[in-house]
Amino acid sequence: MELLKNKILDAVNRLQLDLKGKVVLTEAATGAYVVTPVIAALAGAEVYAFTKSTRYGTADFVKEKTMELLALFDKKDLKLTIIEEITPEIIAKADIITNSGHLRPLNKEKLQHAKQGAVIPLMYEAWEWREGDVDMQVCNEKSIRIGATNERHPEVDVFNYLGDMALKMIFDAGLCPYKNNFILLCNNDFGPFIAKVLSKVCANLGVCDTAENLTKYEGLKIDWLGNFPDLKAGEKYRKCDAVLFTAYPFENTWIGPNAPISIQKLKEELDNPFILRYAGHIDEEACKNELNFHPEHVHAGHMGILPSAIGFDPIIRLQSGGLKAGQLLLENNTQYQGTELMEPVTANSILQAK
Repeated sequence: MELLKNKILDAVNRLQLDLKGKVVLTEAATGAYVVTPVIAALAGAEVYAFTKSTRYGTADFVKEKTMELLALFDKKDLKLTIIEEITPEIIAKADIITNSGHLRPLNKEKLQHAKQGAVIPLMYEAWEWREGDVDMQVCNEKSIRIGATNERHPEVDVFNYLGDMALKMIFDAGLCPYKNNFILLCNNDFGPFIAKVLSKVCANLGVCDTAENLTKYEGLKIDWLGNFPDLKAGEKYRKCDAVLFTAYPFENTWIGPNAPISIQKLKEELDNPFILRYAGHIDEEACKNELNFHPEHVHAGHMGILPSAIGFDPIIRLQSGGLKAGQLLLENNTQYQGTELMEPVTANSILQAK
C-alpha cells in the first residue's frame, strides 16, 4: 500500500494538480478506480463521490476500500464524502463533474441542476467522443464547458500502456505471443502504440491500418497487410494465432454480414479467424457460429479490455490527467508545461472530427 500511496502523491505533484476551493463530483468505484476521489481530495477539492452496488462490489465495499485508501495519507483536512444518491443540491455545488462511469450519462436530468460555468473533463481523448456520455445541448445552454484529456501528454502518458493491455488480452485468451504470428487490424491512434510492444515479442506482426497511419509505424518490425478495412493476410499470416481488433467509432458494428469487414472476407484470408476484441463492436449473434472471438460479450461502445486490467498505474495517470484537464478548463487554459493537455470539446469540434 505504501507503493500505491507514493504513486498517487507523485501524480498529484507531477501534474501540480490544484483544486483548492473547488467542489468535485465524481465516482467511487472498485479496483484501480478507487483512486479517483482520493486524488481529487489530495488536490484540495471538496469531493462528492457517487457509488452504487454493481457486480464488482457493493456500495458498502466501495466505501470501505475508498476510506482505507484515504486513511493512508493521514491528513485530517481532506474532504471526501461518499454518496449513494446524486441530489440536485450536490450537482449545483460542483465546479467539476467528471464523466465517470457511475455518473454517466450526464444528461438533462442531471445537468439541469448544474451551475453556470461548471466544467466536465472527459477521461479520454477528443476523438473518442461518445454521443451518449454528455448532453451537449444542455451544456451549451448552461455555459458548461467540456474538455478532453490528452492521454499522450508526457506527464499523463496513458497511451504507452496500450501495448501492455494487448499482451494481457492475448494471455487472457489463452494465447502466447512468443514465436507466434499476430495481426493488428486497426483504424485509429491506438494501433502504433500497440504495435510498438507486440512487434518486439511476437514472431511476426502484420498490420492493417488506414493509409494515413502508415508512417506512424516507421521503425517498427511489422508487415503491412493492406489499408483498413481491406485485410490482405497472405500465406505468412493465414495461420496466425489471432487478430487483435480495434476500430473507431467503438459503438459501430465493424464485423458482421453487413459490416465493413465481412465474416466471409475474414474466412477467406485466415484459416481459423480468432478475433481479440480490443475495441470496436462486432455482430456477436452472426459471428458466434462463424468465428472465434474473445471476450464473448462486450457492450457496444465499450472496450474489450480496460487499462485497469493491468493495474493501478494507468488509472492513476488517466484519472489525475482528467482532473488536471478539469483544472485547466476552470483556468481557461489548455496547456501544462508548454504542451496541450486539455482539448476543448464543442459541437463544432465534434463535427469537424467526423
